[in-house]
Amino acid sequence: MEHNVSKELEAKKLQLHWLLQITKAINYNLPVTNLFAIYQSVLQEHLGVGRLILFVNEGSWHIPVIFGVEGELPSSNLDPVIEEIKKFSEVNSNLTGWLSQFETMVPVIHQDHALAYALIGKINLEVFPGKREIITYIHTITNLIVVAIENKRLAKESIRQAAMEREMELAAQMQAMLFPSTLVTHSFLDIAATYIPHQSVGGDYYDFIPLNDHEALVCMADVSGKGISAALLMSNFQANLHALVKHTTFTLENLITELNSCVNRSAQGEKFITFFIARINYLKRDIEYINAGHNPPLLIHDNQIIPLDKGTTGLGMFDELPFLSSGHLSFPNDSMLFCYTDGIIEMENNLGQPFGVEKLGSLLLEHNKDRRMEHLHEVMVETFNNFRQDMSFNDDVTFLSIRITE
Repeated sequence: MEHNVSKELEAKKLQLHWLLQITKAINYNLPVTNLFAIYQSVLQEHLGVGRLILFVNEGSWHIPVIFGVEGELPSSNLDPVIEEIKKFSEVNSNLTGWLSQFETMVPVIHQDHALAYALIGKINLEVFPGKREIITYIHTITNLIVVAIENKRLAKESIRQAAMEREMELAAQMQAMLFPSTLVTHSFLDIAATYIPHQSVGGDYYDFIPLNDHEALVCMADVSGKGISAALLMSNFQANLHALVKHTTFTLENLITELNSCVNRSAQGEKFITFFIARINYLKRDIEYINAGHNPPLLIHDNQIIPLDKGTTGLGMFDELPFLSSGHLSFPNDSMLFCYTDGIIEMENNLGQPFGVEKLGSLLLEHNKDRRMEHLHEVMVETFNNFRQDMSFNDDVTFLSIRITE
């Protein structure tokens, strides 16, 4: 009797000792590999467990600890094995093959989510007075280790998410800085622009650049990808555009060719920019334009819609543009030029139907006689909201419209 009491006391001391060591390791924030090494050492060397395999779920199932296991081990896809393990019963084990060599299974369930399963075999009953006690202790330390590792993973994910959100905030601020604070217009032009940001940064950009008393440039662009890298690329693109326009005598063809080189140097083939640019001449009442892979802007006149699609590929897609052409159109009084990014036509309603180019054209024809572009934009935003109802925008929505008024 006295011997049994002494053995139980030693077992309790051992339990408390290793619980303390594991708790210290967790509090010291040791790497995950160290925690699993301590776990294996306690079970194999100090508790005398002869066989163990630990399955851990960290987005997908894997095996961080295994020893004493005989036979062919599981393949990389562990999901079928996990489903079989869930059926385990100590009273009537229905595990087959190499799984049949285990005596018991210890699950770790946290917030109704299976984090781990430990399969245990060849239990040494000399260390602890009974099998149930050693299984309970293994359950305790397995739960302690696995939950601590899960908390570390969640903490890292939280930090990563916070960093991503901060990056998106910075990208959104950079993107907003690209847009002109005010649209400096000529007296002969009525111009309005609208930007509706999506929760992520899409890299949209528009600009209006007066050249002289009778000419102005209008442009719209969209960079592939999102985030801070897309915003940086577009910021660099805007700076290059303004520098080329301000300090050089240019044709649109030369300007597009040089901008393609700039994007290639900055993006190095990882991103590209779709871009539309037009030179509006008030004296000649015409438009010269190049469309570099962008959604074709629409010229509305006399109830007709003309898509402006002549140009080239997106900038940065090729080291040298494979082809290049420009378009020339008359732009008489009461004509309207409408530029936009794909956030409009890809916007969906509750049925998953996109707004599309056809509906956009019908909307513009219906309100083509509105004298003020600002009023047209208000009508369009209201129409978009009625169409999508409770669906969010898929992307940033950016559009700009111009009409010659004199």
